[in-house]
Amino acid sequence: MQNLRRAYASKSGIAIASASTLMLTACSVGETVEDSSSSGQLRVMGYAGVVEQHYTEAVIEPFMEEYPDIEVEYVPSASSAEMLGTLRSEQNSPNTDVAFLDISIANTGNEEGIFQELDPEKVPNSENIEDSDSEIDGDFGPPVTFDNLVLLYNKEKISEEPTSWEALWSDEAAGEIIIDGAPDLQGMSLMLILNDIEGADYKDTVDPGIARLAEIAPDVQSWEPTPDAYTMINNGTGAIGVGWNARAQFYADEPDSNLGVAIPEEGSVFQTNSINLVAGTEYPEAAQTFINYALSPEAQQSFSETMYYAPANSEAELDNAVTARTATTPERLESIIDIDWNYVAEQNDAWTEVWRRDIIGG
Repeated sequence: MQNLRRAYASKSGIAIASASTLMLTACSVGETVEDSSSSGQLRVMGYAGVVEQHYTEAVIEPFMEEYPDIEVEYVPSASSAEMLGTLRSEQNSPNTDVAFLDISIANTGNEEGIFQELDPEKVPNSENIEDSDSEIDGDFGPPVTFDNLVLLYNKEKISEEPTSWEALWSDEAAGEIIIDGAPDLQGMSLMLILNDIEGADYKDTVDPGIARLAEIAPDVQSWEPTPDAYTMINNGTGAIGVGWNARAQFYADEPDSNLGVAIPEEGSVFQTNSINLVAGTEYPEAAQTFINYALSPEAQQSFSETMYYAPANSEAELDNAVTARTATTPERLESIIDIDWNYVAEQNDAWTEVWRRDIIGG
C-alpha cells in the first residue's frame, strides 16, 4: 500500500468520488457483431443496487458514447462470491466478458482459469494503476477501485460522531450493534483491524481480534443484517455497526437520512476491486477497450465523485471535499493497515469456523 500512499500524498486534491450506476443498454438479441477494438457486444458483471445504477451512469454510458459500436449490458450480482459461482457455472461457454469484483475472489478465478491475462498494449492505462503488482500475478485484471471499512451509526441514537472503533463498546451501542459476520469480508476486516489495534500480526495469530469481538457478541443484534447494515442502522433498528465507506457515504447523502459515517482514528483497511477479462470471451478486443476506459483517469474520477470509491489510477485527481470523505487523506493513509488479501482468502474457511465457535456461538 506504500505506492498508493505516495500517489495520494503527492496530490493536494485527491479525492474519492461516489459512483453512480444506471441501467445499461442491453445487447440486441440474436445479432452477431464482429469483435474489434471499436465494436462488439459486452456483458459486464458487477455489484447490484446503487453500484449498478451509478457505474452505468459514470462509466458505461460515457463509454458507449465514445465507442458507439460497442454495446454494453450490465449484469448485476449480489456479491463477489456469487459472481465467481456464476462464472464457474458458465466456464465452458461464458456469457460474461468482463467482471469487476473483490481482488481476493478474482485471484481464485485467475488460478482456476476463469479469467485470462490482459495484453498490456491494449490496456495502456494499467501502467498508472497503484499496488497492482503486490496482489496480482502476471497481467491479470488490475485494481479498479479501493474502498475502506467504516463505522456506521444512527445519528439519533448515538449522541456524538464516533472517533474510535471503541465506540462499539459504548453504553449507547449495547444491544444495538449490527455486523455482517464471517465469512463476510466486513466482519473479517473488523477482526483484522481489532487484531492490529491489539498489536498482533494476523499472519501469526488472530486470537486478539477474535477475543475483542467475543466481548461485544452479546450486544450484537444481527450477524446477518437484512437487507443490510446500512438500512437497519439508518431506520433505527440498530444504533451502530460497520460497513463500506462508498455505500455508506451514498446512503448518508439521501434526503432525511439518519445514517452517520465515521472513519476511526486508529485506521482501517482497504478493500480492492479488480476488473477482469473472462477467459473464452467472444469479444476480447472490445472487452480490453472497455477495461482500458474503466481504468482511465476520467472514468475513475467520474465514478469516484459519484460513490466515494478511491480511484486506482494515480492520475485521477479528485476534489478535496470528496477526498475528505474517504480514507485517502494523507493522515488517514498513514494509518491504513496493509493486508495480504490472498492470504486472508486462504484462511477464510478456518477463520470462519473460529468465528462460529468463539464469537457467534460463544
